[in-house]
Amino acid sequence: MLKSTFQILLSIALIFTLASCSNSSKTEEDYLSTAKTLYDSAVVKKDNNMFNESIKTYKDFLKDYPKSEKAVFAYLQIAKIYDENLNSYPDAVKTYNEVVEKFPGTKDAKQSMFLVAFIYDEKMKDKENAILSYRKFLEKYPTDTDDKEKLSESAKVMLQTLESGSSIEDIIKKIEANENKDTKKDEIKIEKKDGVKDEKKEQPDTKTDVPVSTQKPGDDTKKKK
Repeated sequence: MLKSTFQILLSIALIFTLASCSNSSKTEEDYLSTAKTLYDSAVVKKDNNMFNESIKTYKDFLKDYPKSEKAVFAYLQIAKIYDENLNSYPDAVKTYNEVVEKFPGTKDAKQSMFLVAFIYDEKMKDKENAILSYRKFLEKYPTDTDDKEKLSESAKVMLQTLESGSSIEDIIKKIEANENKDTKKDEIKIEKKDGVKDEKKEQPDTKTDVPVSTQKPGDDTKKKK
C-alpha cells in the first residue's frame, strides 16, 4: 500500500516536472504565435473559451519572459480582449493600469491611461471614476506632444462634457468659437502693427539741409579792408 502511494506521488511529481520543462522550453515566438492563433480562431468562432485561452497564453508568456521587449504588447492584447471581446471592463481597466505602472513615460502608458478613463466613461458609465481618471490623465499630460494623437485635447473635451452635462457637440462648438475669437484677435493685432509700419514709411523727412559755410574766420575782415 505504501509502495503504491509512493509511486502515485512520484508520477504526479513527474507530470508537474515535465509540464514546467515544457513551458520553460517555449520561446517567446511560440507563446505569441499560439496566443494569436487562439485569438484569431476565437474571433471567427465567437468562442469566449478560446479568448480566455488566448489570455492565459499571453499571461504564461509574461510569467516566463517578464522583461521581454514584447511584454507591453502582451499586456495590451490582454486588455484589448477583455475590453472588446469579453466585455470584462474591470479586468481591462486593471490591465491598462498595469501598463501605466510597468511602462512609465512610454507612448503605450499614455494611451493606456487615456483608455482607462474612456472605459469608465463610455463602457461602464461610471461618471465619478471617469472624471477622476480624465483629471489624473490631464495632470500628467496637460498638452499633446504628438499632433496625430490629440489625446490630451480629447480628454479635455470629454471632461468638460462630464462636468457640465453638455453634449460633446456643444463643447466642440464652444472650443471652435473660442479658437475663432483668438484667431480674429491675432489678425487685428497684425493689422495694427502693419498700419503703424505704413504710417512710418509715409511720414516725410522734415529735416532741412543747413548750408555749411566754407569761409574761414577773418575772411570778411580782409575783404572790408
